[in-house]
Amino acid sequence: MSFYRDLQLDTAVLKERIRSGAASRQQVYYGTVLTAKAVLTLLFCTGFIVLYSVLFGAENSTAGVAVLLCVLAFQNADFGVSLGDSLKLLVFYFAVIAFLPAAAHLFGPAVGLAMNLAGIFSLYLVGCARVELFNHSTLVLGYLLLYGYEVSGELYLARLMALAVGCVLTCLIFYHKHRRMENAGSIADLLRGFTLKDAQAQWKLQSALAISIAVFVGELLALPRPMWAGIAAMSVLVPYAQQIRARAHQRVVGTVVGIGLFFALCFLLPEHLYAIIGTLGGLCLGFCTKYGEKVPFNTCGGLCAAVGTYGFGAALALRFVQNLFGVLCAVAVSLAVGRLCRKLCPAHR
Repeated sequence: MSFYRDLQLDTAVLKERIRSGAASRQQVYYGTVLTAKAVLTLLFCTGFIVLYSVLFGAENSTAGVAVLLCVLAFQNADFGVSLGDSLKLLVFYFAVIAFLPAAAHLFGPAVGLAMNLAGIFSLYLVGCARVELFNHSTLVLGYLLLYGYEVSGELYLARLMALAVGCVLTCLIFYHKHRRMENAGSIADLLRGFTLKDAQAQWKLQSALAISIAVFVGELLALPRPMWAGIAAMSVLVPYAQQIRARAHQRVVGTVVGIGLFFALCFLLPEHLYAIIGTLGGLCLGFCTKYGEKVPFNTCGGLCAAVGTYGFGAALALRFVQNLFGVLCAVAVSLAVGRLCRKLCPAHR
């Protein structure tokens, strides 16, 4: 057994090997690998974001998160097209998140709705050909984070530089990992293949609409960080219709559990240790494989960052309200658009 090689295994594979281990020694070994993987991933992610904060300013740590998501995801994921076109799509993605989230803030909620819809839909259209890879979780989350944490002036110029560096880094990693890929499709094939008669195309439209509307309504209501509602909507709207209701339930329940867990930890820990709650949540995520398991720890991490800005009670209330609204918006838009598409052009797979 090679410890380094086993560190590259997926978390789900490691957990299965622990469960099916024939001997306690084997179970201890794979348990050690899983723990090391979680710790090393946390250290790498923390170091990466800290480095981005040092280089481009603390306000641009969000750009570091967006780049980090791509670095981690596209070591294994691809776009279902040729290597050359995949690299073009990465450049397109970084151009979209560099300019459209910032532009959407300049012209008010109505024009911002149109810009967000155009930007998010374009990411679904060309970035999610292989829906089983869940590229939307990487691409759209990066977009929403940069929309939610806007900057201006010199900080915006620093953000552009941060994203340009991230684009080059992601392209280099993608090329190294996928240089022998055999996909021969093209971006033109993706565009020509889009039709509302296709269930996946309907999902892409539903998702872009639901996310954009959730953010738009949050802006109209002057809710802090309306991106939270958009992220909740995105996470619920998976490309498999039969899983949407289960995801909606898991999102709401997981948020409540996460809020309760955060409250309990704050009650037990002295105030100067509150900052470690986010770190503990990030570490626990390294042991999770299922969506429902991840939501409470993501909630703890989000609350840890929000409490300093909005206060304890307001942060907890906002987290719940925005997540509940995002889930309801996702389900409502999904049903409405799905019904309309089925009526106008019956879906086929």
